Amino acid sequence: MKAFLYELAEEIHQCHSDLSHVTVVFPNRRAALYFRKYLGDLITKPVFSPKLLTFEDFVSGFSSLRVPDKLELVFRLHQCYRELLNTEAETFDQFFMWGEMLLRDFDEADRYLVEAKILFADLSHLKELDSGLDYLTDEQRKFLENFWLGFSSDESINKKKFVDVWRKLYPLYKNFNEKLLADGLAYEGHLHRFVAEEIAAGKIKLPYQPSKKKQLWFAGFNALTKAEEKIISYLIEQGIATARWDTDQYYINDQRQEAGAFFRNYKLHSILGNTFSSDIPNHFKENKKIKLLSAAQPMSQVKFMAEILEQEFKNGMIPEESVIILPDEKMLMPVLHSISPVAEKFNVTMGFPLASSPVFNLVELLVELQTSVRKSHFNFNAVQSVLLHPYVTAADPASSQAKLKEMVKHNWVSVPEEFLSSDVQLHALVFIEAKRITNYVLEILQELSLLPSLDDLDREYLFRSIQLFNRLDVVWEATQEEDASRVNKLKSFLRLFRQYARGEKIPFVGEPLKGIQVMGVLESRNLDFKNVFVLSLNEGIFPSASHQGSYIPFSIRKAYGLPTPEHQGSIYAYLFYRSLQRAQNVFLFYNSEPDVLGQGEMSRYLQQLIYESGLPISQHVLHNAVQPSPQTKIDIEKNEEVLRALAKLNEGNLRSRGLSPSALNTYLDCQLKFYFQYVAHIRESQKVQEEIDPRVLGNLLHSVMEQFYKKIVETKSDRIITTSDFDKLDARIDKLIDEAFIKTYHLDPKLEVTYEGQRVVVREVVKKFAMQILELDRAQVPFKIEALEQNGWLYNLKISHAPGFAVLGGTIDRVDSKDDQVRVIDYKTGKDELEFRNVASLFSRDGKRNKAAFQTLLYALLYKTNGSPTNRKITPGLINRINLFDDSFNFGLKMNGDYLDDATPLFSEFENHLSELLEEIFDPNKKFIQTNKEDTCKLCPYKEICYR
Repeated sequence: MKAFLYELAEEIHQCHSDLSHVTVVFPNRRAALYFRKYLGDLITKPVFSPKLLTFEDFVSGFSSLRVPDKLELVFRLHQCYRELLNTEAETFDQFFMWGEMLLRDFDEADRYLVEAKILFADLSHLKELDSGLDYLTDEQRKFLENFWLGFSSDESINKKKFVDVWRKLYPLYKNFNEKLLADGLAYEGHLHRFVAEEIAAGKIKLPYQPSKKKQLWFAGFNALTKAEEKIISYLIEQGIATARWDTDQYYINDQRQEAGAFFRNYKLHSILGNTFSSDIPNHFKENKKIKLLSAAQPMSQVKFMAEILEQEFKNGMIPEESVIILPDEKMLMPVLHSISPVAEKFNVTMGFPLASSPVFNLVELLVELQTSVRKSHFNFNAVQSVLLHPYVTAADPASSQAKLKEMVKHNWVSVPEEFLSSDVQLHALVFIEAKRITNYVLEILQELSLLPSLDDLDREYLFRSIQLFNRLDVVWEATQEEDASRVNKLKSFLRLFRQYARGEKIPFVGEPLKGIQVMGVLESRNLDFKNVFVLSLNEGIFPSASHQGSYIPFSIRKAYGLPTPEHQGSIYAYLFYRSLQRAQNVFLFYNSEPDVLGQGEMSRYLQQLIYESGLPISQHVLHNAVQPSPQTKIDIEKNEEVLRALAKLNEGNLRSRGLSPSALNTYLDCQLKFYFQYVAHIRESQKVQEEIDPRVLGNLLHSVMEQFYKKIVETKSDRIITTSDFDKLDARIDKLIDEAFIKTYHLDPKLEVTYEGQRVVVREVVKKFAMQILELDRAQVPFKIEALEQNGWLYNLKISHAPGFAVLGGTIDRVDSKDDQVRVIDYKTGKDELEFRNVASLFSRDGKRNKAAFQTLLYALLYKTNGSPTNRKITPGLINRINLFDDSFNFGLKMNGDYLDDATPLFSEFENHLSELLEEIFDPNKKFIQTNKEDTCKLCPYKEICYR
């Protein structure tokens, strides 16, 4: 197999003894590098090399105009747009995406030599359709008429908006180009148009002479724009240049093949047609081994490709003769990780999306961090996300972890700046309130680039991002609205950064002559390899389903010969078949399972290859050798270690000993969860609660209520509460709430408590609950406080299994008494109900039992067992959120619809059920089993262990 570029090098070498006067123009730089290599292989003595250029380089040589980068062009376009619309114009970040689209439309109009004044003419009233369009063919006129006739019958608001903008496009185009030219600038399309028109008019002096041995060669082009076609045709007509086309009979001679559409037109061209060889090669008739391989997932394609590569290398495959083509750029990193162990050398020649890099994610997090700043405090979630970013963690892993632990310990929803920026240089740069966002990000990226722990790839990400931000800095500051708030400026910046960065690529450019090559589809133009691997050959990826937006409707594009989806389809088809035409061993991978977007269908080009090419194609379905095992239920046997851990539940001091009502409720819900939490002591992952967490709310209310009555009974030996104890209630509750917050959030007691964000809401909710409870209590005076947050009462139950008894305990919120009645009260800030059906229902495992009633009844039993007078009624009850503010509020539990005035008659049955439950828990022959009710698992902290 001779590569196209080798054949070209042979022809030019044979044609010219002196190559120094020869210029070869290619579609891309990669082709020029390979051409130079092939030419070097043919030359046996030192000579001057021909000049090798891309078409962009070639055109730029005929003009002093400079082409700015996209950001500067959109910025200048926005300035013209604002002048045109005055105060109606959007801000730069709002305009950017639309500005990119307009710039593409202007660029295409110029590349295809369409007169902008005619293109953007308003034909909505049909005045121009009858005259002035004689230059159009009948087909073009038909497209134009269909669009504007249909539009004229539409009187909608959308039509009016479209026409209003359409009328402004030519003035904008004209003004934009005039200003650019005045500054010696042009975008690429306008430069192409300028050079095409100047060359055709004979206004540019050409450094070439007409000759049979052409000095100027255009090699490997396919879909020429009208400007390219005009330039090349003129130079060929003048006897200065020639062209060589990389083609094959298979798609040129077959009218059905869109891959040959452009070449069939060029063969009929009066000038270009003469440059085609009369003997077009037929490489698809040569022996090829083509394997079509389907895998269930994109990552499976990568895995199997690496395995095939390893085997092929063992069989003698030469890396330099092999290429991996990636239609989906996001597959680059997985591919590099997969082939690293099997390929000694590889070279990447493609761009990787900046938006898929770690830097992009870090910048987003930094801007969100700055958006969260309030009075030198940062939002916890924003801080956590930044500290956990791999680049930030790499600066000082121990410091990042220590800060996170401390924040969780203090439950800091807002984290003070001085705590974060104290000890690590990078942290000092990150955790400050930025005055200028671009400088802030730049300083951080520059500091990160110095970290010794980062690899070369990360340094390349950072280097390119620093370049991007240097450009962004100038434009951003020039477009700021002076009266915009800091938060709005940050949001605008983030929107602009996301839009700009998503169009940027990090170029991986290496020496493409050693090792296996990894490249994108466009980078593969003109290059030939013996062994070709192509991934992601699915509809929507190759050809791509995405298309860049345009303000020019399809019919108008069609009428004026601007690119359409069919045009793009022909380009993709050519790139596909061209990559195969000289290959001998071809491996084509596609995803066989539809993804969430439905992209699971093989590419149309694969379908064509199977059904139209007549080539022998072997199809393979790739399966993982190890299939995931079906989910099995988890159960834990009570071995000696587990039984020892169970026995320890009866040990410890009075505050921690025994099984609590919560533990028993957990067991009834799920025995496995009980094991994880109370036997194995697997802790839940800690996190700061930013929302109104019921547990935090409950803890605060419990603390306020305990301290309110504790401060009273400490001064009264009889512990009797009277009306005077409720004086100045409002101020006292405020003080108690402050004390509760200091305790809960580990605040400095010497400083005044400040309330921000969710804490303001939490404070108000706690105060509202506490005030309502105390108003209800005031109506019950006098009464006696028997116990507050009592946690030393225990209840021993004999069991038949070791250790022979089980200890029950818990913390009772409050016990008070009045006359012959004792109230055992549990404060509830959730949606707990008062009613239950009967005692047996409290031990039900169907998920419908009343857990709060179970808990309060057990507390009542604890009180009864720990020295209660035998002649007093014991009334268990809840002070709960649901009923607290009802006019007819009653705290008591209800069994079968009746309030439970005295629970003592239920204790015997309750104890029997408790005994059965505890026998089961300590029975060594009964495993801890997983619940079969998966609804129970939704909020379980251990569900990831169970794969639920």
